[in-house]
Amino acid sequence: MRQLSRGGWRVVSLVVAMSAAAVAAGAQDAAVRAAIEAGNKKFGAAAAKGDAAAVASLYTTDAEAFPPNSDVVKGRPAIQALFKGFFDSGVTGVELTTAEVEAQGPLASEVGTFVIKLKDGTVADRGKYIVVWKKVGGQWLLHRDIWNTSQPPPKP
Repeated sequence: MRQLSRGGWRVVSLVVAMSAAAVAAGAQDAAVRAAIEAGNKKFGAAAAKGDAAAVASLYTTDAEAFPPNSDVVKGRPAIQALFKGFFDSGVTGVELTTAEVEAQGPLASEVGTFVIKLKDGTVADRGKYIVVWKKVGGQWLLHRDIWNTSQPPPKP
């Protein structure tokens, strides 16, 4: 049986270490994804109640939202006002579907799709979003949130 040289063992050790790191990163991403999906369920439950304060509490204190056809909305109070306006307009349902999550330390990015419904179940909008999540005090919170419609523009 042939023995590995000192350099060969270094290569084997490096491959094993890289494999272990990849497994650990995958486990971290899975745990972060689960936390983000739980946050999205809270978002949907708060939206179903029309509770803008509960939705805003899911954001960092210095969060920024980038809604379509609007300026940047900065901070929890402004984000609460934004969602109060949504709920006052008749929105009673927000369904969020996570497509992918990548985590790096205290930040994670999420890509997904959304469906917004009105009281009668009519789909008001559907589209896609990207959220940068930030871990604050052991909790993952929305930090930067941008979304836009996938619906065609209205015909003139």
